[in-house]
Amino acid sequence: MTILNHYLSMLVFATGLLLGVQLPNWVNQYVQRIDAHFLEAQLNITPYQKLADEMFNGSIAALIERHQQSQEKLFQREAAPIQQQFERFNYLKQQRQLLSQSLWQQLWQLAKHIDHDIARETIAKYQATIPLHQAAILCGLIGGVLASILYEILRNLLSFKWLRRRKIAA
Repeated sequence: MTILNHYLSMLVFATGLLLGVQLPNWVNQYVQRIDAHFLEAQLNITPYQKLADEMFNGSIAALIERHQQSQEKLFQREAAPIQQQFERFNYLKQQRQLLSQSLWQQLWQLAKHIDHDIARETIAKYQATIPLHQAAILCGLIGGVLASILYEILRNLLSFKWLRRRKIAA
């Protein structure tokens, strides 16, 4: 049983190591998706920003307000999509700034402010690699150690419950 446990422990460590090594790569791909969405939002808001620059001293909020106050139904209805595009642009701009830091700060920001839609998109299109840079190796080792610790805790808990049941049955 100890040999089996030894190999299971090594397997758990290796799995944690491989998953941990993927973390910096996943974060990088997530940040790239944020950048791509930001560039698209920027492209979408640019014509409205040009109008705001020409007519409202650069204030898109004033442009939106003018649309809302218009007597023309078309302009009134156009205000909401412009507002949504402007909010999306500002949101992605903020996300981009929060993620322009070190890996550890990016991980902290993702733990606090992850965009679930972009995270799902990143997972769906994820391209696994085995990067061999310092952050990936460190994440891999941390993942391996954490997986091993969890395995040992679970193994000991199950072993303790099994022994306890055996004593009660005897």
